[in-house]
Amino acid sequence: MNRLENKTVVVTGGGRGIGRAGAVAMAAEGATVAVLDLDVAAAESVVAEIEDAGGKARAWGTDITSPEQVESTVGEVIAWGGQVDVLVHSAGIVGPAMLKDMTLESFERVVKVNLTGTFVCLKALIPHWIELGHGKFVALTSPAAKRGQVGGGNYAAAKAGVVALVKTAAVELARHNVTANALLPIAATEMSANVRENPKLEEKFLGMIPLRRWAGPEEIAPSLVFLASSDSDYMTGSVLSVDGGRTI
Repeated sequence: MNRLENKTVVVTGGGRGIGRAGAVAMAAEGATVAVLDLDVAAAESVVAEIEDAGGKARAWGTDITSPEQVESTVGEVIAWGGQVDVLVHSAGIVGPAMLKDMTLESFERVVKVNLTGTFVCLKALIPHWIELGHGKFVALTSPAAKRGQVGGGNYAAAKAGVVALVKTAAVELARHNVTANALLPIAATEMSANVRENPKLEEKFLGMIPLRRWAGPEEIAPSLVFLASSDSDYMTGSVLSVDGGRTI
């Protein structure tokens, strides 16, 4: 359908999971894709997959918590792709522990990557979008942001912060024709491995999902394409749930 033809999209955490699936899907829709990941080999693997399918992409090994690295990468992407139309922020980590056992170091590390990293990447692109006169910010959040998460208070707090950041960006940037939306998915990825590899935990978790199964990352990717495309132009400040009914 080429819904993203002539668009340059930055995907953070693009080397694996939902980020990877989204990068591939957006390239298939005509986007030029900048794949950012701390693991540059993983990002390069995604680029190879996109190029093999006839798409255009390039990999960057970038630490999203470093303003200097992010700003440098954004400058290189703009020089390479001409401009950046869309930021899909998928990068994130977990650090499972009950609150009584969670260390301050673990709490701060998870918040730094999931929330501060989101802010760092968004802030690096705001001046460019204002000059460009348009832009789209899509950030991944989690059911934990709405319902809490036993053994994941650091992650839940960070992802709730992402939702608040998205809504604030939507209000502040609307006058510049920049939209901001969040995607709330559940999928079988490395980040959910600690649950999926424990039969008792998985049974309990799936019991809270009306559809009673995990999504594959490829099932989440079409929603990223929608939020990145002109189909969502009149949508901002929203949280789109693709979670099998978990947050009903």
